Amino acid sequence: MADAQLPLAASNPVAVLFHPSIVPVVDVFRCLNRLEDQYDLCLLDGPEQALAAYTRPEAAKSIISDALLLAFALTRQRGRPFAYRPVGSRHASLDEYCLISLIGSSRNPDSPVVREAAQCLEIVSLDFMTALAGELVRHIDGGDLRFEPPSLAEFHAMIGCAVPQEIPIEAQANPVGSTLRF
Repeated sequence: MADAQLPLAASNPVAVLFHPSIVPVVDVFRCLNRLEDQYDLCLLDGPEQALAAYTRPEAAKSIISDALLLAFALTRQRGRPFAYRPVGSRHASLDEYCLISLIGSSRNPDSPVVREAAQCLEIVSLDFMTALAGELVRHIDGGDLRFEPPSLAEFHAMIGCAVPQEIPIEAQANPVGSTLRF
């Protein structure tokens, strides 16, 4: 993982709205805090039933199970809470958007979106997390859910990251153009 920190916008003016079929997957992560307080797996019945409206019941069970495993691992590794929206909300927090980007992009673990989403989420063990996320996305794909990862440019635009750009300029003392990176 790269050592450079990604500059995030102080106030992100872009709102992310999840596809309804992805909301139950995000709800597993949103329920985790309540699940740790009272270990009652019935809290996951709502997301599982909602997901079953979009896919087969056995696929919904697999997705919920894998999402729960990933949620526990991420919470333990990060060491601080994620910013979550209320259960059932289609609106995403920045953490939720990065999480879903990481999951969707884990189809290709070498993707720059995976690395940058992991960096935003402060994930240390990228190989382990992408393996868990890869298993989750495999079940999501098997359930025929709509789940497309963003391109790197889309990811940068959504998180408010300043993307380096090359701008050719002409130096006064040198007739040959120079390139500066901003």
